[in-house]
Amino acid sequence: MKKDIRGQDVYYSINWSRLFEYDKHEARRVLPELPGIIHIQNRINKRIVTSLFYACWRDGLRVGLAKLMDDLVLQHNDLREKLLEHDMFYQYCVIDTKPLDIQDIMFFLIKEHKPLLNDSEGFSDSKRYMNIFVKEIED
Repeated sequence: MKKDIRGQDVYYSINWSRLFEYDKHEARRVLPELPGIIHIQNRINKRIVTSLFYACWRDGLRVGLAKLMDDLVLQHNDLREKLLEHDMFYQYCVIDTKPLDIQDIMFFLIKEHKPLLNDSEGFSDSKRYMNIFVKEIED
């Protein structure tokens, strides 16, 4: 991730991994133990749609996705069930700076992509910058 502050605006550049089909065992091998964002997508009616952006800070990407998708963790039951209704895919980007940077990037991604399961009305940016811009680079 790169960050450039110009006046009251911030410009981020993030690098997405390639797209992986979800398998809990494979995900534990693929995902790093670093903070970042997971972009979860589902195949619905033969189309790939953005379902959720999921931020992982303290636990890192590997543990974050494992906790989200683990049947034994009761916190995300409804979300997990909705994600598993259709074929699930994910990609990730590492963001190893401040949690407020993750918040700003999440705000932009949710506003830009309008994922099915994120609450766009209830999610706000960090209020540090007037405008937030994110350039997404696909692997």
